[in-house]
Amino acid sequence: MVDLCEICQSAEFKYKCPKCFKKTCSLPCIKQHKSQDNCSGQAHDPTKYIDKETFKSADDEKHESNFLVQRDYQFLTKLRRSLEVEMKDGRLNNKRVLQSFGNNPNTKRARYDQECQRIIRRGVNCILLPKGMQRSQMNKSKWDKPLDLFVWSIEWILYPRKKTSSTQAEPFNHISHRVKETDTLLEGMGKIIYDKCCEFYQLANVEEQMPETKPERTQRLLEGRLKFYTKWFPYNTIRIADSKQLVELNPCQKSIAELFKNRTVIEFPTIYVVANASELPGEFSVVDEKAMQETPQKNASDSDSDSESDSADDSDSYSNSSDSNESESESDSNAEPQEESSKAQAIGSESIVAPQASDDDSDGYDPGVTLDFLAG
Repeated sequence: MVDLCEICQSAEFKYKCPKCFKKTCSLPCIKQHKSQDNCSGQAHDPTKYIDKETFKSADDEKHESNFLVQRDYQFLTKLRRSLEVEMKDGRLNNKRVLQSFGNNPNTKRARYDQECQRIIRRGVNCILLPKGMQRSQMNKSKWDKPLDLFVWSIEWILYPRKKTSSTQAEPFNHISHRVKETDTLLEGMGKIIYDKCCEFYQLANVEEQMPETKPERTQRLLEGRLKFYTKWFPYNTIRIADSKQLVELNPCQKSIAELFKNRTVIEFPTIYVVANASELPGEFSVVDEKAMQETPQKNASDSDSDSESDSADDSDSYSNSSDSNESESESDSNAEPQEESSKAQAIGSESIVAPQASDDDSDGYDPGVTLDFLAG
């Protein structure tokens, strides 16, 4: 049976009024319904009171459905669903904000300058910063499947030449992505870094034509004899701590994979470029990497030798004390025996027993059982 429009009673209904669920078929019927029944056409107010008689009158002929009950049920279902969606979205969007740190209100978040996660990438000890930090987000180092090799993100920091005038140019900072591990430092420098090197270190005259190909740029950088440095960290370190010690890198004879193998970086390498070592900022110092690696081994060997010497001194002192005790016992045996009265012996025995009692008192030991009942 086809349900007809309740207004015109001639066409099949297509719509239902959101407020009273009256069936209509077209816009003219909807307008007629609103004016005839004084209906706003808007959804009901869930807080409005509905008496029992109204609920009963809303039943159909077979008392199988009630549009008022269905309306309230749909409203509650929609409300529950919306709350679930908002809670889920809130957890995803504000995961770190809603993270629980226990019931103790004085509990503080973990400090990031303590132990951190680290991984070994192509022989390089990479310290990983917590997610959300700027350097962690800038790291695009990954394995490139089409190239079948590892590509690095590298930070370049260029320091201009020092000038006698008061106007000193600011250092240039740039991060290059997808730098192949098989390239040298000179080959890994992009055109942006090359142009800045020409500006800072006058690698090319104004009248000369700028090289267009990558080998030409690499050759021009090699002729410039620039100095390349990176920060030195202990290889097994797992703490985030800034280092002011730099080690020099060979920019043309070794690839990036060979240069940073068995070295430590924070997320990705940082390269400092200067014309000569004297133009580095005063806060940095250039160190010899081999000497820094041999220092911990030397300290370990010194500690081992000290422990051996201490044990030898202890054994010598023990032998000397044993020899002195033997000599004293021999001298006592060779000496003439002296007569002592029994009274003196009693006094001596009491003096020997007394310290034992004081030792028991000092230790706090109480036997709990006395032998006085044997005296009788």
